[in-house]
Formats: sequence, C-alpha cells, structure tokens
Amino acid sequence: MAGSSVSRADRQGQILAAARKVFAQKGYYRAGVADIIKESGIARGTFYLYFNSKRAVFDAVLVDIFGRILEQIHSVRVTDPWDENAVVEQVRGNAQRLAAMMLSDPGSVRVLFAEAAGLDEEASVNLVEFYDRLGQWVSASLEDGIRLGIVRPCNALVTAHALIGSLRGMLWAWSIGLVPLDEATMVQEAMNLVQAGVLCRPAT
Repeated sequence: MAGSSVSRADRQGQILAAARKVFAQKGYYRAGVADIIKESGIARGTFYLYFNSKRAVFDAVLVDIFGRILEQIHSVRVTDPWDENAVVEQVRGNAQRLAAMMLSDPGSVRVLFAEAAGLDEEASVNLVEFYDRLGQWVSASLEDGIRLGIVRPCNALVTAHALIGSLRGMLWAWSIGLVPLDEATMVQEAMNLVQAGVLCRPAT
C-alpha cells in the first residue's frame, strides 16, 4: 500500500495485521522484522516510523487482540422483574460476537495462546493484566446478577475465571488441532455453561 493517502491509523493497522499473520505462522522467535515488512509491503523505514523493534510490534498486536476481545462483550440490561429470555439472548449475543471474532481470526488465537503465553515475564504480566481486567468485569456482572436474583449465589470472582477458563480452553484446544470447533458449537457450549451453572430461574 504505497502513497501518502494512507492514514497513519490505516498504516499501523496494516503493519499489525501483517505482524499478527507472521507471528501466527512462524512463531515469535522465528519471525523477524524483515518478514513483517515483506508481508506488509512497506519500506523498512516506514516500519520504524511506527515500531522500534519486533518486540514492540508484538506487544502492539497483543494490545490490539485484547481490545477487540473486550469490544465483543456488552453489558447485559435487566428489567424488573427480569425476563429470562431477554437475559439469555443478550448473553448469547456476547458469545456469538466473541465466537465470530475469534474463530474467524485463528492467527489471533494462536498468538494469544501459543506465542504470548510463557514468552517472557513482560508478556506474562500483560496476559495477567488482561485476564485480571476481564475477570473483574465478569465478576462485577455476576455480583450484579446475584443482587438481582438472576445469578445463583457464588464466589463471583472464582466463577468469573471458571467461565473465562472454559472458553480459553475451548479456543486453545481448537488452535492446536485437538478439537474441531465452529461458531454454533462454541456458542452452544458457552450457553450451556452459563444457563446450567450460573443463571437462576426467574420467580413465577
């Protein structure tokens, strides 16, 4: 993509998409800046206008993946008295958006679960911070649900990470070829976990 008409944001997105693909295909250690530049179709100098190293672009790829995951999860709106179907459909919408995003982008899944995990202390800290943020958000949502009588009494933070871990396990197993997984299956299994393990039945 040559030419000055490309905005800075678009150029950065182009580099991130190329880097995500390269890291997913080659792994962090085998990938090089030259590979990312080749995949991006940009000049070497252009790359260094945005990132000063391979590690810098890898961290930016992680931040981008984290942000896109969080964008898929919307707060659940509840009426009083609460409507089970309305709550379930909103939760299903979150699951559908997340499944569509992750399963349509196996490169992001591989980078997140195969490359970032255990890379080094800095990467581990970034992952912990992301899962802590996600866990706190889910936990707060569960606590709201408990107060409203939607969610069964539980340790909200532990239950939040149990749900997150279940989804993470599904995606990790899919990313390394242990299980086949499509959007419908991922959504249905996620909903089974929520409905059987978390939600109460509304009072009649």
